Amino acid sequence: MRRDELDPLPYAEGYPSLLSVTGRVDIHSLAAKFLSDSRTQGAYLEFGVGKGRSAVSALRAYRRENVCDRYILCDSFEGLPELTGVDVGSRQFQRGDYAFDQPAVEAFLERYGVADAAPVSFVKGWFGPDTADEVTRALGDSPVAVIHVDVDLYESCNWVLQAVTRHVRPGVVMLFDDWNCFNASNRFGERRATAEWLNANPGFELNELSSYGWHGRAFVFDCL
Repeated sequence: MRRDELDPLPYAEGYPSLLSVTGRVDIHSLAAKFLSDSRTQGAYLEFGVGKGRSAVSALRAYRRENVCDRYILCDSFEGLPELTGVDVGSRQFQRGDYAFDQPAVEAFLERYGVADAAPVSFVKGWFGPDTADEVTRALGDSPVAVIHVDVDLYESCNWVLQAVTRHVRPGVVMLFDDWNCFNASNRFGERRATAEWLNANPGFELNELSSYGWHGRAFVFDCL
């Protein structure tokens, strides 16, 4: 039974379809179970934190399976950036959408009882050429287990994927929360950025784990 709307059901408990309204919450239970059974552990990296809803679900699910020991939340904490390049003209996203400052996110995590559940750190700034070094500093010696990309836009996703290139390893779960935005077109958004990243890194593979909601897609990373 869920304690609230952000509580992911344990994998073994009559878990609903991930395409239901709770898919965004319950995807973390599926990913946690996959990592547990695969004997993969490491840090949880989230890009695009918004209010902190996904972070709450993630902290609960991955702690339950004991697969993530650190949680690193990366965001501008000022909403979406100015839309540039192929993102210009989006009907779904505008500059400043999803703007919640860091104190508001910290208060949200506290409200849902997860602020002290595990080490949580924040990386503040726009996604860009400095993101790779900022993420590396935040991780230290920790390997990565989950990369949650919820950045909506092509430009932001492009920088995020460049930032994680040095940290991905076989078995890492990668969640793309906005996979089907921009009319599910491969010419825009997270789909385009991901295709370009794979093309730029021969041997990188993303093997599908699951779809969730109408919007998201979960993959498992591999490298030939």
